[in-house]
Amino acid sequence: MRALLKYQASRIASGNVRCLFLKPPRLRFRTDEKTFSGTKVLHHQSHRATAKRFKSTSTTKAQQARTAALKIDAAYSTGFREMLRNFMLQPRTLPVPRWISPQYYTTTLSEICGHASFALVAISYAVDDFLQLRIIAVAGSAVMLCFTFFHPHGRVLWLPFKWNALFITINSYRIGKSMMDKYFAAKLSPEMLEIREKHFYILDPADFARLVRIGHVERFEAGQELCGQGELNRYIRLVIDGTYNVLRDGQVTYRVEEGNFLSETGLHAGLLLPGKVESCCSIVAATPGHTMCWERNELMDLLRREKGLRRALKAALSWDIVRKLKGQRLLLASGHVQDPDRWTQRRTEQGQHRYAAILQNMLAHPQYLKERKEELEKYRLIHHIDDAKHELALARNGWTTENFERGYKNGEEPAEEDDSKHDLNWVAHDVYMRLFG
Repeated sequence: MRALLKYQASRIASGNVRCLFLKPPRLRFRTDEKTFSGTKVLHHQSHRATAKRFKSTSTTKAQQARTAALKIDAAYSTGFREMLRNFMLQPRTLPVPRWISPQYYTTTLSEICGHASFALVAISYAVDDFLQLRIIAVAGSAVMLCFTFFHPHGRVLWLPFKWNALFITINSYRIGKSMMDKYFAAKLSPEMLEIREKHFYILDPADFARLVRIGHVERFEAGQELCGQGELNRYIRLVIDGTYNVLRDGQVTYRVEEGNFLSETGLHAGLLLPGKVESCCSIVAATPGHTMCWERNELMDLLRREKGLRRALKAALSWDIVRKLKGQRLLLASGHVQDPDRWTQRRTEQGQHRYAAILQNMLAHPQYLKERKEELEKYRLIHHIDDAKHELALARNGWTTENFERGYKNGEEPAEEDDSKHDLNWVAHDVYMRLFG
């Protein structure tokens, strides 16, 4: 190698070679330039700079290509939008017969959409079905979007456009929810469908399915107690199958069977009692059977939100009371009651105890007592609770008639419940459930 270098150096010195590039294998060049016999030798750094410039040029060209593509897409989109606008705003002559009017009437597709929107809204007012009303409302808002976007004045009316888009979203959600409720109603078990057909035909299938979804099924063996007399009970039950005896001090006062309610406690009169209610009797399974069980607070929350469901359930409960009264008459006539006088006395005590338990629950919630006095009067009217029985029930809870009218006892300050935040939350929740619930 040394001999080769000396030979080449001698050739350069003699002037036979002007510039020599040496690039032995794995030879690493410096970043500066070397002068070899007055001739500059470019090293590897210049090649790297060239590659970097080429790469920068390639990147610039790619960016320019992307920018050009975006401009083409924007031009295409703008052109399509302008074409659609011209199509919607192009004047069209209406084919009015000459014998009706010699004048020519023109209109645009945008104006037709505007008229169609108001016509659909008018049609929706005449529809009774909830689902059809929502569908027509979505259609009306959709054509209104076309009118506001392609307005005859040439400007997009964004304010009504956004509001109609919001209405479409809400109504579409409610339509989907209604379809989902119908789907769940169709998926009910054959036993639930049979009970609904026999005893709750007044309820819409979707409403009945909503009731079933928040409850759970319980099984009881013969002789098993569902609740005891004097115990605090927070459940409401519906008999699916089997027979259950209702006892007051060991005396069977009546029996409940398929389709009857247990522990409803004034629900038929509109008393949506929260929390636990003292049981006025014991309920024991006479035969093996099943019940649908609801937690009282959860059921009351649903009934407060769904007024239509509450009205239908109250009607069903009224028929349930009629069935129970007929069952008592049949029990007395069948000979199962050995001592009719004792049976009548126990029934009377049971009714008084039930009313006292209702008052106990309401007196524990002063705000509810103030709001539900009208429903309490209805209950008294239905069950023949006169003033003497009312005063007796108040005395059992340590109250007097004057305390009841004032809403608090003597010597006690009026109950001031800080419900402002609670009420605000309930209002917000109620609005949310009505829109999306």
